[in-house]
Amino acid sequence: MMHGRLLTAVFLAGLLLAAGVQNRYDSNIDYFADRGTFVSLPSGKALKVLSFGYSNLAADLLFIWSIQFYSTTYLTNRFDFLERVYDTITDITPQYKDPYIIGSLIMVYEAKDIPMALRLLDKGSRHNPDEWFFDLDAGYYCYKFLKDFAKAEFYYTRAAAKPDAPPFIKRMKAHMVYLHDDPKVAYQMWLEIYNNARYTLEKDGAFNHLYQIKAQNDLALLKERIGMFRRQFRRWPSSLSELLSSRLLAALPADFAGNEYIYNPEQGAISAARVFKWKQR
Repeated sequence: MMHGRLLTAVFLAGLLLAAGVQNRYDSNIDYFADRGTFVSLPSGKALKVLSFGYSNLAADLLFIWSIQFYSTTYLTNRFDFLERVYDTITDITPQYKDPYIIGSLIMVYEAKDIPMALRLLDKGSRHNPDEWFFDLDAGYYCYKFLKDFAKAEFYYTRAAAKPDAPPFIKRMKAHMVYLHDDPKVAYQMWLEIYNNARYTLEKDGAFNHLYQIKAQNDLALLKERIGMFRRQFRRWPSSLSELLSSRLLAALPADFAGNEYIYNPEQGAISAARVFKWKQR
């Protein structure tokens, strides 16, 4: 009986706390003008003590309140204490995963503050070291919004090393390396993915990336040697084999599928049979 009464008391106290904070803002025309009102929210450590062993319940109450509060779009400057709110929730129960994910979503898509979201996700990763999705989300935000491919690669690398991390994270990492303008390393990474692929779709995706990277390198080399041939003989080579006979190339490269590149002797133009446009910034 005593256990039930204590649980009810904690639940009501949490509701009163959330309602009190909300009411102080709803009754104020210039929301957050009096910043001291929001500072009245106790720290996570304090709430953990005040919850009398029901820290999960306290975190749940604040989390539910935060979703409702940050969904109220008419409140001005409602994001001023966004980081404090989710730091408090995650301080109460550091292993509670949802607040990290939802909080970072609000920070990215509503508050437009990517660094804040990364700090929260880093915290989630520290307190849940075996979970890969915190680093996956962080990597995506760096890629999509910051265009920081090196930082995205860092997060994808960390995510891929976690237990039970899905294979597609390695593909994301390889793509970031490619976008980071390191095609040689990216090629080796995609080749490893290609050789170890368990599913046709995964193998096909790796093939496309390998084809593009190899074609870009080969075509750049062929264009350079065709240009050298023209400067030397004042004409376009009649075929690519003339690059061999003139000793401008030791061997003609083939695309990743083993096919020859397409050459137009009238214009000196060279192209691949397939065109993939994976390099999207």
